[in-house]
Amino acid sequence: MGRSREEHLAAWTAKTRRVGFKRRNWPVVRRLAALCAGLLLAGLAARLLGYAPALSAACWIAAAVTAAVMLIWFFDPHRFRTRPPGTF
Repeated sequence: MGRSREEHLAAWTAKTRRVGFKRRNWPVVRRLAALCAGLLLAGLAARLLGYAPALSAACWIAAAVTAAVMLIWFFDPHRFRTRPPGTF
């Protein structure tokens, strides 16, 4: 039969400690996601309140650029931070 859950977890923990487990820089990704959502809502508000259509278009274009930067930042392996030794 297969190994127990604890054995799988222990093997995974030992393997990731050897590899040097890395994590993403989440605060930057969260800020970019919040900025993107804010720009989308600002564009929607500008559209619904009857401001110039160029203002809402500019907000939506800026939101698209922010989303692209967020995805690039999220998937770029150079942006990963190494965890300090001894922490898990």
